[in-house]
Amino acid sequence: MKTTLTAAIATALLAAYPATAQESATDLDTITVYGRPLGRIPGETATKSGAPVLETPFSVNIVPRELLDLRSVANIGQAAETISGVQRTMGFSGNQRFRIRGFQAISTLRDGFRQSVSQPEIDLQGVESIEVLKGPASALYGRFEPGGVINFVSKRPQEAFSASANLTAGSDDYTRLGADATGPLNSAGTLLARVNAAHEDANSYRDGIDNRQTYLAPALEWRPDERTSLLARVEYLERDAAFDRGLGNHPLFLQVPPSRNYGEDFMRIRKKQKTASLEFNRMLSDDWRLRLGAFWSDVDVPEEEFFNYGFPALSGTTVNRNFVSYRERQKDGTLQAEIYGRWVTGPVQHRLMFGAERTIDRLAYLDGKISYGNPIDLYQPVPSGRPDNYLDTGNSRYEFETLAVYAQDEMSWGRWRLLLGGRQERTETLSFYTGGVDPAVTRRDSPFSPRAGLTWLIDPDLSVYASWARSFRNEADVGLLESGITPKPTRGEQRELGVKSILMEGRMEATLAAFDLRKTDAVVADPVDWNFVIQAGELRSRGAEAEVSMRPVDAWTLVASYAYIDATIRRDSNASLVGNRLAGIPRHQASVWTSWAFDGALSGLTVGGGIFHASDQAATTANTLYLPGYTRLDLNARYAFGNGLDVLLNIDNVTDRRYYITGGFSQLYSQPPRTLRLTLTKRW
Repeated sequence: MKTTLTAAIATALLAAYPATAQESATDLDTITVYGRPLGRIPGETATKSGAPVLETPFSVNIVPRELLDLRSVANIGQAAETISGVQRTMGFSGNQRFRIRGFQAISTLRDGFRQSVSQPEIDLQGVESIEVLKGPASALYGRFEPGGVINFVSKRPQEAFSASANLTAGSDDYTRLGADATGPLNSAGTLLARVNAAHEDANSYRDGIDNRQTYLAPALEWRPDERTSLLARVEYLERDAAFDRGLGNHPLFLQVPPSRNYGEDFMRIRKKQKTASLEFNRMLSDDWRLRLGAFWSDVDVPEEEFFNYGFPALSGTTVNRNFVSYRERQKDGTLQAEIYGRWVTGPVQHRLMFGAERTIDRLAYLDGKISYGNPIDLYQPVPSGRPDNYLDTGNSRYEFETLAVYAQDEMSWGRWRLLLGGRQERTETLSFYTGGVDPAVTRRDSPFSPRAGLTWLIDPDLSVYASWARSFRNEADVGLLESGITPKPTRGEQRELGVKSILMEGRMEATLAAFDLRKTDAVVADPVDWNFVIQAGELRSRGAEAEVSMRPVDAWTLVASYAYIDATIRRDSNASLVGNRLAGIPRHQASVWTSWAFDGALSGLTVGGGIFHASDQAATTANTLYLPGYTRLDLNARYAFGNGLDVLLNIDNVTDRRYYITGGFSQLYSQPPRTLRLTLTKRW
C-alpha cells in the first residue's frame, strides 16, 4: 500500500524521486524500530503518532524546507502563503501572526511545545518545516483558538557532515547572512551537533523603518544506542527595529503613499528572546516508546509607540494618535511526558498515545503609560516627539497554570480507521493589576477537549473522512466581567468532511475538505460600560479548501491551493454587528507555485513563479471599510554551478501591485512593492 505524504506538500515532490511517507521518515533518521524513527515523522503534528496522512481524519499541511528554499521566502508570513485557509496578519508588538479558517492563531507551536501569547519571533534559518493542523487542536495541545495551529519544526542534527552558507542582498538595502553546519562530533557517531546562525540588516520602503536581527541556534543530540535519543536545543534572537504601526482604519489612509509612516524615530522594538528545549526518546520495546520533553522561553520587549491612530482614526485630515509605553516580559515553561504503543484486540489494531503536561506561562506589562490625543497631519506629517503628559497605568500581570492529561486511540480494521482522543485540563488563571483591579483575580476551570474522526480507505490511494473536535482558550488578557472576575474560556467546535487522494503513481496528491466551525462565549465589549467585557458573542466560519501538489515529471513541480471561507458574527452585544464578516478574512483565496528544472544545454537552471490571490476583505468588524482584493505575481530563477555553488534571483510583486493586510487593533499594513533579492549559496 502506497502512503505518500498526502498533505505534506512536497517533501516527496521536491526530492529527486517520489517517496512514501515511511521511506521519507526513515531517510531522515537511521535510528529505526519497525520503520518508526526515534526522531520526527513529517506531519505528526496532526496526531503526534506519525500516522500516514492519508489515514488521518483532519486537514494537515506541510511546507518543507525544500519549498522554503525554492521560493527563497524572507519571513514566516510568506512561508505560509501556499497553504489554503491561512492568512497572515500583524500582532500588536509587530510580530507576524496568522488567521486560520477565519480565526486568529494567537499562539503557535515550536516542535510541539506551545508558544504563548507574546510568541517568540521565528527566524526561518532554524526551521526545517512548517506544519499546519486545521481545526480545533486542544485535544492534543490545550488552549488554542478553534481555527487551527501552526507548528514550526526545528532543524535536527544529522549523521553525515554537511554545511552551507548564504548571502542575500536586495531592495531597500536588504542584506542577510546565514550559515548551517551539522554532523557527528565523535567517530562512533553517537554525538551529533548542528549550528544555525543568521544576521539581517535592512531598511524598508516605509519611511524611517529599519530592522536588524541576529539569530543563533545550536543543537546537540546524543544517541548512545539505536533505541535511545536525547536532543537539546537552544535559541537566541536579538532584534532592534523601528516600530511600524502601519495605517489607521479609514478609507483616506488607502490614498496616501504606501511608504507614509505616522510613527516617530523613538518608536523602536528592542527584543531579546531566549528559548531552550530538551527531548528524550526511548524505545521500551518493539511496540512501545517513551518521550519526555521540556521547553522554556524568555522574551523581553521594551516598547513605546503611537498606536491605533485614534478613536476614530481621522478627524478631517488630522490623524488621532494615542501613545503607549511599557515593558513586555513573558516567561513560559512546559514539561511533557508521553508514551506511544501498539496493541491488538482481535481484528482491531490500536495505535495508542497517553500523555501528561504541566505548563506555567507568565506575561507582564510593566511600567505602563498611556497618552491620548497626539495629532499629526494626514498629508504633511510632522513629528512631535514623546508626549509631555500621560497617565500611569502601572503593571498588569497574567499567569496561566495548567495540568493536563490526554489520550488517543487510532483503531484500524480492514479499510476503516477510527480515531478517538481527548484532553482533560485543570487550569488556573491569575490576573494582577496595579492602577486597575487589585487584589489579584483568579479563575479555575476544568475543560475537557475531545475529538473523533472516521476514515474509510476506498482503495490504497483514496480515502474519505469525517471528523469532529472541540477547543478552548483562556481569555484573561482581554478584560474583566462587570462582576470583577475573568471571563470563562471560550469554546470552539468543528465538523469536517474531506477526501484525500494519491494519483499518477504517487506523483500527484490532492485533498478536498469542507468545514463548519463555531466559537461560542466569545468576549465582546459591554454595551453598558466599555470598561468591562461580556461573553455574549458567537462567531461562525464555514467553507471549503482544495489543494493539489504534483510532479508529473522530474523537472516540473506544482503546488496549488484554494479556499472559500464565509466567516461571520452570529451574536454580539452590539446588534448592528450581527451578520457582519469577520475582519481580515477574504472569501476567496488561491495560490499557485510552479517551477521547472532544465536539462541539456541549460542544465543547472531552474525557473519558478507563483500567483497569490485574495478577494476583498473587511478591515473592521463594523464592516465600514473593505480592503480591495489583489493578485500578486512572484518570479525567481536559480542556477546551480555543480560544485555546491548556486545563485538565486527573486522578484517579488513583479507587477508592483498595491495591497494591504490587517493587523492588531484594526491597523492596516501596506505590503512591499516590487522587490529584488539576489542570494549566493555555497554547500559542502
